Amino acid sequence: MANIKIGIGTSSIGRFLPYVGESAGLFKKQNLAVEIVNQLDEEKVVDDIVNQVTPIGTPNAPSLIFSQLSGNDLVIIGGLLNRPAFYLVANLNIDSMASLRGKKIGINQPRRMAGMMMLALLNRWRLDRQKDLELVDLGLNDRSYEALCTGDLDAALLPPEKAFLAESAGLRIIADTLDLDCHWVPLATTRRYLDENSELVKTVAAIYRESVQVFKSDGEVARAAIGSQLPALRAKPEVLDKCYRVFAQLFEPNLIAAPRSLAAILAEVALQDGRAGRLTPESLIVDPWSELRRQFDPPR
Repeated sequence: MANIKIGIGTSSIGRFLPYVGESAGLFKKQNLAVEIVNQLDEEKVVDDIVNQVTPIGTPNAPSLIFSQLSGNDLVIIGGLLNRPAFYLVANLNIDSMASLRGKKIGINQPRRMAGMMMLALLNRWRLDRQKDLELVDLGLNDRSYEALCTGDLDAALLPPEKAFLAESAGLRIIADTLDLDCHWVPLATTRRYLDENSELVKTVAAIYRESVQVFKSDGEVARAAIGSQLPALRAKPEVLDKCYRVFAQLFEPNLIAAPRSLAAILAEVALQDGRAGRLTPESLIVDPWSELRRQFDPPR
């Protein structure tokens, strides 16, 4: 039986497909023993893919793009989430975008997905982050969530797992990112690893695709996998179910990284690093099945 390490950078349902695949026996069916490594850090998972510590993994799209801009050969071999699901959670004194003015708003680090999406929302709402409100960078989303619950923040952009828990505790969701159409979670490896292990990469991508189908069609298996990784959700079945329904709808069934969603996230990254404007969606993607066909059937 072959071994494969898969890296995830955060305890988010958008990264839990390998747990679903493992529970459903999909890796075993392909004679693969999988080790799922959660580094709890989006930057660390990128480094681990580049260094082949976990040669296949699921970074955030911005992390992958910034890594490419620094000279690494990360590529997308499948698209899991073609749009972001973050929710702006606020205390009960805030009921509209206008009432954000003058308030303390938590922001994840701007190079990370949640921070980038917060900036995109502020731009859409024509709110000046320096004049209209006080942005507080507390680093990881978990710290923003805690600060929001203790009242140290007035609002924060949170992933579904944290947002719906906050809502169940009496806070208010006033907006979301679901219509921003930016690629969120890719399945990634390096060109070098793909060239050297094309059959294995193809198999893992196929397992991810089948795991999406299991997630969507077998809620019991999916919820059990989520609950095993997030005990706080397991303790609140109604919140777990709400999270499950969001991701069951958003997971891309054919693992297609939509060019439009990639173009949108490239545009957001370009606001922080102009070199991203020279990249195209096509330059980020390698179809492992096409790569495998090219290897065994070279052009005449």
